[in-house]
Parts: sequence; C-alpha cells; structure tokens
Amino acid sequence: GLEVKTSLDLDLQNQAQTIVSAEVEKLKHFKISNGAALVTNPKTGEILAMVRGANSYDFVHDGQVNVTIRPRQPGSSIKPLTYALAFEKGKNAASIIEDAPVVYQIPGSKPYAPKNYDGRFHGRVTLREALASSYNIPAVKLAAELGVNNLIDKAEALGITTWQDRKRFGLSLTLGAGEVLMTELATVYSSFANLGYPVTLNPFLEISNYKGEILYRNQCALDTSNCYENLELSPKAAYLITDILIDNQARTPAFGAFSVLQIPNQQVAVKTGTTNSMKDNWTIGYVSDRLVATWVGNNDNTAMSYVASGITGASPIWNKIMLLLLDEQKPHRFLIPENMIKLKICASTGTLPCAKCPRVIEEIFVKGTEPKQACNDSSF
Repeated sequence: GLEVKTSLDLDLQNQAQTIVSAEVEKLKHFKISNGAALVTNPKTGEILAMVRGANSYDFVHDGQVNVTIRPRQPGSSIKPLTYALAFEKGKNAASIIEDAPVVYQIPGSKPYAPKNYDGRFHGRVTLREALASSYNIPAVKLAAELGVNNLIDKAEALGITTWQDRKRFGLSLTLGAGEVLMTELATVYSSFANLGYPVTLNPFLEISNYKGEILYRNQCALDTSNCYENLELSPKAAYLITDILIDNQARTPAFGAFSVLQIPNQQVAVKTGTTNSMKDNWTIGYVSDRLVATWVGNNDNTAMSYVASGITGASPIWNKIMLLLLDEQKPHRFLIPENMIKLKICASTGTLPCAKCPRVIEEIFVKGTEPKQACNDSSF
C-alpha cells in the first residue's frame, strides 16, 4: 500500500540505456561485453539515471548484475582524492613535483617502481599537469608523502566504504588498486562539486502510505534544505580539483587537444581511469548540478584487449550522456570562490615570471598564498 516517488528521470534513463547498449556493441572487438552508467545531481544526491549494464537479458555475461553497486577497481579516476588531500595539507596546483624514476623498498614485498601510462618520465611538472595528464609516478610520490592510512581516512570521510581491510593496500591505492562502488565514487566527486560537502546518493523523493500520509520526504531534493552535513574537504582543495579537471590544455599532453573529454564552450570537470590489468575503464565528470559516471569492462573480470582512456571505452559513453544534460544556449561555468585569485606564473619554477621564463601559465591560488617573488633569469 505504499506509494514511492523516486528521483529517476525516465526519459534520461532510457536515453542513457540506449547509449550504453549501442556503445558497448561497438566495443565487442576489444573483448568488452558490458558497460554501466550513473547520472546524479551532486548537490542533492538524487539518482536521475542508473544503467546497470548493457543488456539485462544477456544471461551469458550476467547481464542482470547491477555494476553501479558492485566493487570494481577505479584506476586513475581515484587520483583526485590523493591530490585533494595534498592541497588540504598546503600544496597548490603550481607546486612542483619530479616525475622521475623511484623505487620503494617495502618490508615483506617486492620493490615497487611505479611506471607512467606512456612509459616515459616528464621531469619537473606542476601538480596541475601531473593530475590533468594522469601521470602515475607523481600520484604515488604524493601518496607516500601523505601516508596510505591518511588517504583511506579521507576516502571514508568522503563516502567510500570498501577499503576497511587496510592491510590489503599499499601505495598503488592511489592508482586505483582498491575496489570502489560507482555510487560511492559519485559521492566522492560530489564533494568537489559542492566545495567540500559530500552528499550521499538518495533515490527516494517521497514515500506515503495508502491513506496518503507522508512517511518520508526528501527535504534536500524537494526543499533544497538539509543537504549538507559535515564539511569533509577544504573548499580550497575541492575547487582546485575542479579547476584542474576542467583544464583541457593541462591534459592535452596525455589526451590530445580534441578528445571526447573536451565539450566545446562548456566547463566540465572530468577524469578517466583504466586499471593496469585492463579489466576496468572509467570516465567520471560533473558540472555544478549534474554528474555522470561511466564504466566498461567484463563482469567476469576478464581483461579487455585494448582501450585508450579519453578516446575509446567509457569516455564516448560519458560524452554522449553529458551532452544530453548541457544547454548550448547557456554554457556552463563554475563560479570561482571569492577568496581565490588567478595570476600568471612561471611553469618551471612556480614563481612569478621573469624575462627568461620559458613558459608562462595562469594559475589559481587562495589569496595570500600566491607567489610574491619572480624567478631569476640566471636559472635558465
């Protein structure tokens, strides 16, 4: 006798299902049999569409499994968590890190020498460049500096529940070695969209009994009240993640200038992830009030034969669904917090530019933390 009103947008659900099914069909020659998608409102936690798989009637490939609530390795899509913690601890997007060979001697384990996706080393890079182009070595160096336990603490504060057996995890956690649920990863990313406030997903709007008496009402979704509970990430760190994930120029070295991650005339924050084992390929991105997460792979954990993050796999699905949510007449822009400023700096030194600086870029800082001195021409 209950009447349950959900947040599901049936038209969007059907469109997203069609896109997932069609794109997975194109990927069969890559040994990819399944895909999933989730669309939410990060401000309210409403689930607007949940595509559990490419074909619910594909019993050979367990098509009735809901992949959006099954643990899968996130690959590099988890890296923003590490960078967010680093920003919270005092680093900024212009901080320099050395992308160079490193070996970690861990008692009881083989030496760990992380490698980049492209097999190269990129020397001195900013944290902006390292995250946008998804270099592995800087992410591992940051995780080593911050501590794996601190990383897990922050993950749990932002909504991840699948890392409870901490002894399983080492530095590769920052590269996506720990399984997550797509629904919980969406909650983590909601904290970036909401300047530090994670919002748990909630598919229910209202529940009433046969008498019409209201038993439950989602105040956040219906009244835009009581949405935020605890500030779990500093607003500065949250906004810096967004500002990096919208920066197409910063990710161009890894993904090219015209990948499907770039949506013309729109500011959309987006990150990809592919596991080293080639079992999972993700894309997750958001605007202020819409978030889209997509995944392709195989339910039985067999490896894909090939997928190129930002070009094939989950990215085209993400792009097509996100385009359904954007208005060409009203291009989306993220609002810059009042206490942050943009200014030109020397990319090589993280200081104000000097005459011989080889590359000048624009960077964002919390007011008062911006560099005050210029580089020295003799350095070049």
